Amino acid sequence: MIDGIELASSGLDAYANVQETIARNLANANTVGFKKNTISFTTILSEETSTLKTDYGVDYSHGSLKYTGNTFNMAIDGDGFFALEATNGMRYTRNGQFQLSSTNELITDTGAKVLGQGGPITIPKGGGELIVDKKGIISMNGKEVGRLMVTNFTDLTKLVPTGDSTFAAPEDLIDDSGEKKFNVAQGYLESSNVSVVTEMVDMITNMRSYEASNNVIKTFSELMERLIANQAT
Repeated sequence: MIDGIELASSGLDAYANVQETIARNLANANTVGFKKNTISFTTILSEETSTLKTDYGVDYSHGSLKYTGNTFNMAIDGDGFFALEATNGMRYTRNGQFQLSSTNELITDTGAKVLGQGGPITIPKGGGELIVDKKGIISMNGKEVGRLMVTNFTDLTKLVPTGDSTFAAPEDLIDDSGEKKFNVAQGYLESSNVSVVTEMVDMITNMRSYEASNNVIKTFSELMERLIANQAT
């Protein structure tokens, strides 16, 4: 009976973690380039007890592209991530909501520098028509001023979320083999891949499971109280 209470209790903790994950996804349903957080559980059995192992992950499926018309908005149609130079190291993102810094560098809204194949991308002063072609070549008035660095990885499961729709990754995870399958879409942004409807359905299902586990604990507790009372008499 004690084992049953412990298992049901671990289930409550698991459902609470699921609820937190769903809440995080819903909070970022409108965040550009956000990738859905996932959570799963594995039951580990032993001679003494059984426990639940929690596995967190990220769903890297692509979000839909939405047209904005903003010159500095860019989206990756296909595989890969924009490379960034942040204050805490290299970061990678699918959020192409860029802007110009006071020194005319292409940056994110958090100040990270957008990297080209030759380093941070600087847009020449003086104005003119800025064009980004499908392969990420940036031109102004017909002259190339930079090439976006779009990075692929050999194993997406090893990327580490670092907030603001960015990820960290060791250099040996970068995939330089083969042809990169992507197009850059200027004037577009990639939406979050979170489905609000799916998350809400999962939340309701999870809450019902939480309530069921809680009822199991109450039932076990009542049975134990009766057994103790019977033994006392």
